[in-house]
Amino acid sequence: MAPSKSSVHSISTLNTLNALVQSTHGPIQNQPRYERAVCLFNKKKWNDSQVNQSRTRILQEFDGSNEILKKNAQQIIVKIQMTNTHLNLIEFNCLGAIFSIREQSLHRFPNTLLGDPKRRANFYNSTKHQYIVDRHIVSFEAILNYYETGKLIAPAIYEPRIFLKELKYFQFDKETIHQFYQTEVNEELLTHHRIVPYNRILRFIWISLEYRDYSVLTQFIQFICLIVSLLYCLNISMELVPHLSRERVICYKTFLTKNETNCDNTFFDFRPSQTNNLWIYRIEQICTVFITFEYILRLISSPHRWLTFISLRNIFDLFVLIANSMYFLLIPTNDQRDFVFNIKLFQYLMLVRLFRFFRLCHYVKSLQILYNGIEKAFQHIMSIGFIILFFVFTFGVIIQVVEKNWDQAHVTRLEDLFNIVTISTITVGDAKRVPLSPTGKIICSFLAGIGLISISLPLPLIYRTFQSVYRIENMDRRFIVIKYIYPDGKLVRNQ
Repeated sequence: MAPSKSSVHSISTLNTLNALVQSTHGPIQNQPRYERAVCLFNKKKWNDSQVNQSRTRILQEFDGSNEILKKNAQQIIVKIQMTNTHLNLIEFNCLGAIFSIREQSLHRFPNTLLGDPKRRANFYNSTKHQYIVDRHIVSFEAILNYYETGKLIAPAIYEPRIFLKELKYFQFDKETIHQFYQTEVNEELLTHHRIVPYNRILRFIWISLEYRDYSVLTQFIQFICLIVSLLYCLNISMELVPHLSRERVICYKTFLTKNETNCDNTFFDFRPSQTNNLWIYRIEQICTVFITFEYILRLISSPHRWLTFISLRNIFDLFVLIANSMYFLLIPTNDQRDFVFNIKLFQYLMLVRLFRFFRLCHYVKSLQILYNGIEKAFQHIMSIGFIILFFVFTFGVIIQVVEKNWDQAHVTRLEDLFNIVTISTITVGDAKRVPLSPTGKIICSFLAGIGLISISLPLPLIYRTFQSVYRIENMDRRFIVIKYIYPDGKLVRNQ
């Protein structure tokens, strides 16, 4: 059960006694009676019983001392009692941080969790004489400030999603939460501006392809695009299944010889069969036509065609469409001419066609957060790449020069040293492949340390970028206002 009288800190009391003694009796160290009296105040907190027990002892310690000091000590005791009675402080312990607040301030909002004494009693710890609250510290401090001032102010560093969760936990009413998000949260965070073209038809096409939360029709169109994208990704996986491919091993000979079993090179033809599994080829055609049509519509209806053209999503789509066009040209060939070149080209095209999996980033929310984070933090990610390239070329050449002058060195090729330097920069190195010369080992050890420091420098910027993207994507949609504007910044009146 909570105590009826709460505690107050005695720091101000100690300062007052200190000032009194300094003004009446000189330095503190020359007053042993004062030191014994101050020990009575040298505690974290005081309550009424402690003050009553200590009053007599304080006066006894100052008995025979200066009458002025004795009188001031009595006044200090009375002040402690009056402050303790009027403040009636309640102490909260939030993950080790101590907060004190007046009980009457909590009673101003009885409908909340902390404002109701019965519900608040569940947090009380009789051993520590504190209310133990294991919640977000920054949010809890802002919530206590609301009880004192009556105004909910956003903390300096906070996450809207976490703060909203804390407000719901402490049972704030919906009107208070809504008013907070309307007045305190950054307007740029709550207002999403979507740029649309001037033409009404192009505007409808652009919104249908980009914003699925506009209407039921746009959701249906986006659902069809999702099904086609999933089928598009599944189809390329089915091509690699052995019993669905042509199942043919091609023997390549540089020179024709009588021994037909002797092959200079062997290729496995995993292209889809044109007779047994023609459905793979048909699905690929249908999906390619659909995605080509979608790509053209997106490019035509875009309010900023050049920015849309150079975006990562459209670049990947363009690569995939070009690769598929060449794919359709290679499938019908009978391999009578340059069949080795056709097989190798088909293998390279397969790698480019795998970019189609990036289309799923537009439809799956978790992948969309990852994609948007990479796109916004692309400059910082590229800076890490340039740091690695600088270390690879610089230290790779240095280690090559050192290793060539060492007789027992077995790794002297530049490409192998590039690999060793890359591993040493990103990680702590590979124990199986290391330079043998003492100088080379020292350089690799130095490289592991400096690489760890250099790569870690842009990581906080990348983290904050992903954090901001994640925060915006996970905000409560009830507090977000979406506005459609023209490229010149004017608001769209009739959508």
